[in-house]
Amino acid sequence: MSLLARNPELLLCWSRERLLVHDLSRGIGLPVSPDLVAVLHLFDRPLTPEAAARRMRRYEKTSVLRGIRQLRRLRFLLPAGDARRRKSRLAVWKGNLAAAFYHVASRDKPYIQSPAAIDLYLRKHVVTQPRPPRYRHYPVFPRVRLPRSGGGPPDAAALERVLHARRTVREFSREPVELRDLAAVVRGTWGETGWLDGGALGRLTAKTSPSAGGLHPIECYLFAWNVRNLPPGLYHYDVREDELRRLKAGDFRRAGVRAACGQQWIGKAAFLCVMTAVFTRTLWKYAFETAYRVLWLDAGHLCQAFDLLATSRGLGAFQTAAIQDSFLEGLIGLDGVKEFPLYLCGAGVSLEMRPGSPAS
Repeated sequence: MSLLARNPELLLCWSRERLLVHDLSRGIGLPVSPDLVAVLHLFDRPLTPEAAARRMRRYEKTSVLRGIRQLRRLRFLLPAGDARRRKSRLAVWKGNLAAAFYHVASRDKPYIQSPAAIDLYLRKHVVTQPRPPRYRHYPVFPRVRLPRSGGGPPDAAALERVLHARRTVREFSREPVELRDLAAVVRGTWGETGWLDGGALGRLTAKTSPSAGGLHPIECYLFAWNVRNLPPGLYHYDVREDELRRLKAGDFRRAGVRAACGQQWIGKAAFLCVMTAVFTRTLWKYAFETAYRVLWLDAGHLCQAFDLLATSRGLGAFQTAAIQDSFLEGLIGLDGVKEFPLYLCGAGVSLEMRPGSPAS
């Protein structure tokens, strides 16, 4: 009989008085009996069903073989070769159990798109509840009035104008974005600005946004469909060479909409940036649970830089965490373990913020 081995992507936990086995590769948890867990334990190393039955002398052979067949149907047991070749998040991510569990639980979630369905949800689940206070207020403590800004260097005033002009834009004109504007935004967000001395870690990259440990795990993939002098396609921003590499040619407008869970307005923009995390860069230094948290922090820093740079060029910027992870991984060619999607941002020529506006 063929050798079987335990799926390396399994987590065991209790939930509401039930014993669950979670398959991280599929993002599902299924109830199992303690007896089946004992059977799973036998297959930490490749074993034939017959050999496993012989080791479980307390049980009838037919019941053990029946349990093994059930575990195979559930894909908790795999052919030994498949189990060996499978990339395990638990192994690659250095045992970050909480990070792995949260990661798979938050992937590929559906989002409501119909205006009628959104309105129904808001009326049924949101406005029926008291709204939390808009502000935290401590009226009995001493107060200090803040002076109005002014009198600083001219660059500071220009930055303040850009900050005040920043808005999330969802309505765009058909006018293409200029390649020089896209270049300024992409380079200013993800490009290198220099090097830092990392001591024992060697030279570390410096960028306009901070990154935990100076490791910069975030990559940028670009769906461009309305950028002047840039053929439509899927691009990767090569930081070292400061250039775009076209991975695939074609109009990825519909793919961008699908990647963002069907948000149709994204197709009216000019380009969409997919931020991915090369998690192994961060785990190289931070091999513990909070390493996963800093990925999101890094992405947030970068997105704010992107928004401000786009606004300064007179473009309308947006961002969304509504991501179809598996679709993007398949489209770009990511393994979903060492590198996976994290955040989306993009821009176009806004109906209100055309080049030449005060923000530019």
